Amino acid sequence: MSIGSLGMRMDIRRNLTLRNQIEQNGLLIIAVAMALIYWIFDSMVTDQFWTRLLVVVLIFTYGMMTQFLINQRREAEEALQHAHDELEERVQIRTAELSRANEELQREIRERKQAEEQKKKLENQLLHAQKMEAIGTLAGGIAHDFNNLLQAISGYTQLLLMRKDSNDPDYGKLEVIQSSTLKASELTKQLLIFSRKMESKLKPLDLNHEVMQVCKILQRTIPRMITIDLRLSENLKVVNADSAQLEQILMNLGVNARDAMAEGGILTFQTENVYLDRGYTTSMLGANPGEYILLTVSDTGQGMDKETLQHLFEPFYTTKEAGKGTGLGLAIVYGIVQNHNGYIQVDSRPGGGTTFRIYFPVLKDDGALKGAEAKAPADTPRGRERILLVDDEKTVLDIGQDLLRQYGYETILADGGEKAIEIYRREKDRIDLVILDLIMPGMGGQKCFQELLRINPEIKVIISTGASAEEQVREAFKPHPVGFVSKPYQLKDMLSKVREVLDAKPR
Repeated sequence: MSIGSLGMRMDIRRNLTLRNQIEQNGLLIIAVAMALIYWIFDSMVTDQFWTRLLVVVLIFTYGMMTQFLINQRREAEEALQHAHDELEERVQIRTAELSRANEELQREIRERKQAEEQKKKLENQLLHAQKMEAIGTLAGGIAHDFNNLLQAISGYTQLLLMRKDSNDPDYGKLEVIQSSTLKASELTKQLLIFSRKMESKLKPLDLNHEVMQVCKILQRTIPRMITIDLRLSENLKVVNADSAQLEQILMNLGVNARDAMAEGGILTFQTENVYLDRGYTTSMLGANPGEYILLTVSDTGQGMDKETLQHLFEPFYTTKEAGKGTGLGLAIVYGIVQNHNGYIQVDSRPGGGTTFRIYFPVLKDDGALKGAEAKAPADTPRGRERILLVDDEKTVLDIGQDLLRQYGYETILADGGEKAIEIYRREKDRIDLVILDLIMPGMGGQKCFQELLRINPEIKVIISTGASAEEQVREAFKPHPVGFVSKPYQLKDMLSKVREVLDAKPR
């Protein structure tokens, strides 16, 4: 019932009461008037009957008026109390409704604010991922070009070492050159890891064991004022990972933590089984719900500001003094985690230390992958077949030609994909193998391969590149099997791969 309808009811009741009162008052006035008239005549008689009657009427009238006023007041008080109670009830109901509406509004505001924050966080993650992808593409391109240069240096050095006696005065110098090119190739491998173009040799691993092995090394290299705290979970599930790359993650994070705690502190390694639900993974770009192994590496060092955190995983970004860091450590960590289909988070603030959290997917079948058995070394193989070399780098073509001719093979050179198609279409019956670069101007390696395949579906091909991992190459060239050699390659490795592909039975 509304307050307006309540007021209308009170007005109707009041009108009825006033009408009754008027009627009663009218009767009383008539009675009093008659009593007064009779009282006037009563003074002329001796018994004064009318005087007594007037007194009775007046007393009765007073009593009636008094009772009427009492009843009127009581009814008014009751009506007022009823209206007050009903109004109080309506106010309480409305207050409760307003309270619920306010709570709902506050909840919607909180949810909208959280949604906006999550949206902004995901947008930042997307921008960061796109930036890292662009940097990775650039790094992969640099690695490819750099590997071609290294191939020329390494290839000619190896050819000279093959032709010189170990007692030659220049033999040791050539070994130094070769050793330097190997170190340089390791640098390009790190760039390829970051750009996700370096193959990971995955196998079932116990992460606790890997952590303990690395900590043994760290104990010998970090100052005594830094304490290593291991918090390794029992019954930790198995991770499908590359042991050498896991070691790189742990060593890089451990060394960075050491450098951040110049005055000492605590370096903590923690492992645990976790389950990420859909609600949690929505805040992590590209993450999927499921079982993970969480590796947490934290320190009590100087921490980092927001500006540093924004560039933390970029190649060659470093806050260390000149000559004390390449800026590749955390970029490699980022690339390895991505290669393992994992996720990495970092929390840090100036003076508050740093915490890295890395999530590795749990391996469902502990025995799913087995390491390949090591093959016994074999003598460098020779041959008489005819090989088409395809590369846009002249030095790479020259090295390949010198090497293959030295071991009995005939060679034909093509400096691009179009030239290779022209030669192969003309001399396909005399060509036994094609060694093909993947990235070339004009017609690239993959397009060239498709054209060669149309000419001869049984063609034998080795892909030689410094920009992609073997697994990626094999996936790109499915279903046709191809050989693979990564630049800069060791000449004996190339010769072994040539013989392996030539001797393989046709499909």
